[in-house]
Amino acid sequence: MIHVLILYASSTGNTEEIASLLEQHLDPKVYTVSLENIEMGDTDPQHLLQYDGILFGTYTYDDGDLPFETELFCDTLRTIDLTGKVVGVFGSGDTAYDGFCSAVDLMKVEFRNQNAQVIQHSVKVDLSPDEKEDLQSIEKLAAEFQQTLLNSSADHKVR
Repeated sequence: MIHVLILYASSTGNTEEIASLLEQHLDPKVYTVSLENIEMGDTDPQHLLQYDGILFGTYTYDDGDLPFETELFCDTLRTIDLTGKVVGVFGSGDTAYDGFCSAVDLMKVEFRNQNAQVIQHSVKVDLSPDEKEDLQSIEKLAAEFQQTLLNSSADHKVR
């Protein structure tokens, strides 16, 4: 089995809903999934190393900022090397703000800086994931994440 962590920060429940939808799109015959909410400063970065892949979600606070719990997570994230880990990023925001879902882009950079293989496609949802386009974007991330993980897993077995 391939071990996946879906780790997210959610204030209003929107990012949590995206996390749940992503979990539903991962094949349970292939993936063992752990779904976890970031608690204030309680996420040990070493915990991430137990997983083959990570789907990370965050909401965007105010006008494009990382929320406090995500900032705390970044501080600890910078202490580990994620070489060989596949990471997908998703989040929610509000198009009323100029920095719509910019926390998603910031987190992609953070994970790349830790040598993770970051999926190009990311999910950015305006408030709640209830539009057809949102669901298609979630399906696309799940599909690309799974394919990249399978390819990565096969590469490691060949070596």
